[in-house]
Amino acid sequence: MTGWMGLMMLLGTLALFAVIAAAVYVGVRLAQGASSDSARAVLDRRFASGEISAEDYYERESVLRSSGPTVTNGPQASRGVDPGAL
Repeated sequence: MTGWMGLMMLLGTLALFAVIAAAVYVGVRLAQGASSDSARAVLDRRFASGEISAEDYYERESVLRSSGPTVTNGPQASRGVDPGAL
C-alpha cells in the first residue's frame, strides 16, 4: 500500500509541474503575440499611411530581406516581382 501512495504522490507532483509549465508557456506566448508586430508589418503600415517615401520603404525593406527569411508578400509580390530575386 505504501508503494502506491508514493507513486501517486510523485504523479501528482509531476502533474502539478506540468500544469504550471503549461500556464507559463501560454502566458509568454500570449504576451509575445499581443505586444510584437513584425518589422515588415510596421514598415508596410508606415508606407501605406504615407509616413515614409517609396525610396525609404525599398531601402528599409532590402535591409529586412537581407537580415531575415524571404517574404513572399508585400509590395513586390503584388507587382509580380519575386522578393528573393532582388
